[in-house]
Amino acid sequence: MTWYSYAQTDPDRAALIADDVRVSFGELNEQVNRIINSLDSLGVGRGDAVAIVLPNEWEYLPLELACLSTERYIVPVNRHLTAPEIAYILSNAEPKLVLTNADLLPVVREAAAEAGLPGTDRIYTTGDPSAPTAWASAWQNSPADPPKDRLAGSVMFYSSGTTGKPKGIRRALSGLTPEQEHEVGRQTWGLLNLTEGPGVHVVAAPLYHSAPNGMALGALGRGVTLAFPAMGRFDPAEFLSFIERVKMTESFMVPTMFQRLLRLPDDVRAAFDSSSLRAVVHAGAPCPVPTKHDMIAWWGPVLEEFYGSTESSVVTTVSSKQWLEAPGTVGQVRPGWRMEIRGADGKPVAQGEEGLIFSIGSAPFDYVKDPEKTAGTWEGEALLIGDIGKVDEEGRLFVLDRRTDLILSGGVNIYPAEIEFTLAEHPSVIDVVVIGVPDEEWGQKVVAIVQPVEGADRSALSEELVEFCQGRLAKYKQPSRIDLVDELPRMPTGKISRSKVRDSYLPA
Repeated sequence: MTWYSYAQTDPDRAALIADDVRVSFGELNEQVNRIINSLDSLGVGRGDAVAIVLPNEWEYLPLELACLSTERYIVPVNRHLTAPEIAYILSNAEPKLVLTNADLLPVVREAAAEAGLPGTDRIYTTGDPSAPTAWASAWQNSPADPPKDRLAGSVMFYSSGTTGKPKGIRRALSGLTPEQEHEVGRQTWGLLNLTEGPGVHVVAAPLYHSAPNGMALGALGRGVTLAFPAMGRFDPAEFLSFIERVKMTESFMVPTMFQRLLRLPDDVRAAFDSSSLRAVVHAGAPCPVPTKHDMIAWWGPVLEEFYGSTESSVVTTVSSKQWLEAPGTVGQVRPGWRMEIRGADGKPVAQGEEGLIFSIGSAPFDYVKDPEKTAGTWEGEALLIGDIGKVDEEGRLFVLDRRTDLILSGGVNIYPAEIEFTLAEHPSVIDVVVIGVPDEEWGQKVVAIVQPVEGADRSALSEELVEFCQGRLAKYKQPSRIDLVDELPRMPTGKISRSKVRDSYLPA
C-alpha cells in the first residue's frame, strides 16, 4: 500500500491534521492532481526543481507529493536562513517555482532577486487564499485529472552548511513509479518498527531536514496520519500535551527534545499516558547514554535509532532492546549493505579499532555543480560518511565523533562528544558544545561552552563542572576552560551550530 493506494481504498481516512484543518487521503490525492496539472501549465517541466521555504505547515506535503509523483525535484530550504543564504541555494538549485508564506515572503523575494531568478510571479504563499500571491489560487481551479505517467521525482536536500557553503545532494531520477520506490523503502521501516496505519505520526522536527522529511513521507505511504503541532519553538510541556491528545503512535525526534522533555516536573511526566506509542525514531545527532536510558524507562522500549546521513541514507539501525544490551551503539548495518572502518592509509582496520566510517550500498548522487566534492566523497562504491567510529565483536557500530570535530592535543585524539556526554549528565546543564581552541604548546586545548538551566548559580557552576569532570574523564580530556552562555546557537534541526560557536572562539 502507498498513500496513493489509500486514496483509492480508504479515501476518508485522515492524511493531514493541523489546528482546524483535516485533509483526507482522497482530498490529498485530488489536491496533488490539481497541483500537478498546475505545474504543467506553469511550465515547470519534468526534471525541473521546485523550492519550499516554510515552517512545518500541512501545505508542504501536497506540493512535495506532486513533485515526487512526476519526475520533479523538490528542494526544502531552511526557513531560518538569511536572504543571502537562501539566495545561494536558489542560485544553485535554479527552481522554477518557490512556495513560502506571508511572513517569509520579503526575505524570499530578496533572495530570489539576488539569485537572479526570473521575476517574482513564481513565488507563492500559503495561508490567505485572497492574497495576490496565494498558492491556492494557482492550483485550486486546475483539473483534478491524474497525470498520464506517474514516475518518481526526488528530494534535493542541501547540507546544513556547518563548514562552507551548503551543498545540494541530487540523485538521478530512477524511472521507477512512486509505488516501486515505496517498496524499496519498506525494509527500512520494518527495521525501525514502523507499521502500516492507521496511526498518528506527529511532525516534530523540521521537514526541510532529510530525516524528518523522509519519515513523514514514509508515514503517509503506510497510511498513517500526519499531525502538525501548532508550535513555533519546541515547547516540551505543550508537545507532551499535544501528542497525548492526538494519541501519537510514532514520530521522528532529536535528542535535544528528549533532554527538554526529561526536565519537565516529575508530576507532569508521571501523568503522561505513553500507551499509544509504537515507535519514536531518532537520528541526526548523538544521544547521551543517560538521556536514552531515561527516555526508555519513561516511554518504554519504543525508541528506534538509525545512523546515516543525507548522502548515505540509513546505514545502521538499533531497537531499544538491542541498545540496552550495548548502550551507546547505533546498531548493526542494514541487510544488503556493508560498512567499513578505515584507517588513515585507507585500509580497513581491525575489529575494535577506530577509523573513518564508509558505507557500501548507498545510492549514487552528485553535489550540484561541484564535481570535485562529489569525487572526493566516493572511493569506488564506498561512501565516506565523515564520522569516526569502531565496530565491536557483534558487528555493532559505535560512533565516536565527527572527523571535523576531532581535537588533536599533544598528539592525542580527543573526541568532543565524549566530553559533552559527561557534562550533559550534570543536572545544571541544559546543553554543551566542546571545541578545540589553538594552543601554542599543545596544538589545541579543550574548551567547553555550557548553557546552564534557568536559575543555576553561575558564580560557582564553572568550577563545579571542572570538578565534575575529574574522575569521570582522563586528565587530558578535561576542559581547560568552561564558559557559560545564555543560549547556544542552534540549527533548526536542534543541532548545535558548531560553526557559529567556533566563529566566536577561534581567531579570524
